Amino acid sequence: MRQVVKRAMGKLNRANRSYTIFVLCAATAIALPAQSLRTLHYFGRGLKGGGSGPYAGVVIGSSGVLYGTTDSGGTGACSGGCGTVYSLTPPTSPGGGWTERVLHSFTGGSDGTSPYAPVTIGGGGALYGTTIIGGSGSCLPFAGCGTVFSLTPPTSPGGAWTESVLYSFKGGSDGAEPHGGVVVGDGGVLYGTTQNGGSSGYGTVFALTPPTSPGGTWSESVLYSFAGGGGPQSGVVIGQGGVLYGTTFSGGTGSCPGAGPGCGTVFSLSPPTSAGGAWTDSVLHSFAGGSDAAEPYAGVVIGIGGVLYGATSAGGTGYGTVFSLTPPASDGGSWTESVLYSFTGGSDGAQPYGDVVIGSNGALFGTAAAGGADPNPYGYGTVFSMSPPTSAGGPWTEATLYSFTGNGGEVPFAGLAIGKGGLLYGTTARGGHDIIGTVFELKP
Repeated sequence: MRQVVKRAMGKLNRANRSYTIFVLCAATAIALPAQSLRTLHYFGRGLKGGGSGPYAGVVIGSSGVLYGTTDSGGTGACSGGCGTVYSLTPPTSPGGGWTERVLHSFTGGSDGTSPYAPVTIGGGGALYGTTIIGGSGSCLPFAGCGTVFSLTPPTSPGGAWTESVLYSFKGGSDGAEPHGGVVVGDGGVLYGTTQNGGSSGYGTVFALTPPTSPGGTWSESVLYSFAGGGGPQSGVVIGQGGVLYGTTFSGGTGSCPGAGPGCGTVFSLSPPTSAGGAWTDSVLHSFAGGSDAAEPYAGVVIGIGGVLYGATSAGGTGYGTVFSLTPPASDGGSWTESVLYSFTGGSDGAQPYGDVVIGSNGALFGTAAAGGADPNPYGYGTVFSMSPPTSAGGPWTEATLYSFTGNGGEVPFAGLAIGKGGLLYGTTARGGHDIIGTVFELKP
């Protein structure tokens, strides 16, 4: 008999929203056709000091090294560990094993706790990221309001990486609990979001400017505070002219009972026209729920012609969607939203929480945290592709590239990274050894 384990994600409930991931632990494996998925690393309690619960995806650095974060595990004194940043180095010979290394174990307190988002690679190979709680701020009942951190690579091979807390959020109007990661803009400025705080309590978009001299203090600025709904769960991307694009889980003009005010939005934030001026926020689309789409947990990516692509965790037929937003033909016009695919909750998957990525020929790749080929009410999740139409105005074609079985990982919560030869790299938040998660490679 299979036992359904209903895991409510407490960290997300801090934003006064309730997310539930359904995980099914199979007593017996099911037979599936041979798939080209390879598990590169298993996270487990048996690995002393190792991470666990990789809710973030991976990024690809030089020489194909993968970098990522785990929400828990490590040597920190938090219950279950305070989280880690890790690397996975490819084998030196074909068919060999990948080598995992914990680059930093968070200690809790001022150091930060629970890195929930992926890291970003900056100049000199430095890694930048966020922790959802911890730091020197005070956001009761939680210890700290979250941080932005950096990890600097060692000066000699095999040396220790150096972690620095660049900023600790203070809560209130400053912002709190950065659930998404950061991106690096001109001049090394970091941009990101907080899901809480701000002038109305619905989250912020912030900038962190590097010091003018080595060893100086980074300077934080709140560029925008969301009002009447918001709670961005992902970071932002930088478009032409330094415009920032992102999503909010709630807010907007739609009506989605239980999600808070509104069904979520896609927004832009344009830089000021003169130094020291205000950034300008625009709602590009308000999700309406129902067949339209709702509750975008993921952010957006920018395609050819400035088209934005993303996924929503709800809406469509009720199991989430993949959508596009096409910019207006003339300045001041409206953006055009299209639902490219609505998940059915069956073998195609359900609840896409991670960002989509753009591959060759404009194809989109992503993950769904539930559904798949396993014959149970919720499934273990899938990896999917979306192929653009062969003629203008035609439909996009969805294909399920892989269905997880539980033994090789389950709940692919995060998005994917595309490596050489079109190989896809990603993580599962659970499953594998001791049900703590995996890093995988998939050849489409």
